Amino acid sequence: MREATKSKLDKLVGLNLRYAGRASNLFWLGFGEKILVTRRGKKEEVAEYALHIQCSWRIAKGYKIVVGSLDFYSPRTGLENENEHFEWGIQGNNRFDERIESFIKDINEHTILERVDSDEVGGLKIFLSQGYLLEVFPDTSEDDEYSEFWRLFNRKEDSPHFVVTGNGVKNE
Repeated sequence: MREATKSKLDKLVGLNLRYAGRASNLFWLGFGEKILVTRRGKKEEVAEYALHIQCSWRIAKGYKIVVGSLDFYSPRTGLENENEHFEWGIQGNNRFDERIESFIKDINEHTILERVDSDEVGGLKIFLSQGYLLEVFPDTSEDDEYSEFWRLFNRKEDSPHFVVTGNGVKNE
């Protein structure tokens, strides 16, 4: 798995990190040139490559975690006492939404992916310029058909997705 993963992700080396965000608890990042795609009948500008992560991860800078996967489930600053029925899935409600906004402000057109390391179980270390490190670490033994850890795809080429699961790598 290490070789296949490294080979696929090495295509991102030197590309700009364009944005990051979430859909529910799926963390997504966009790399590469901006392209136009049509979604739901509307033209939309997106990054050429998309990395979707559905396992544990964190972004660190130096000795500090900037944002991490468990931040989805904690209220943003100021919400603790205002909302006794915290709903993490509402955009803007959780600590991830707050922290990723700060991260996005700090990255710019010059933030690039410098290097990638991978391991035998689907883990990644993605080294970004400006001292950022994205670590992706599958942390479950699930290996059924729904055990997707992360996927990488190219929107420009519309090629099969490279998917890392508890059962190894597959192309969809």
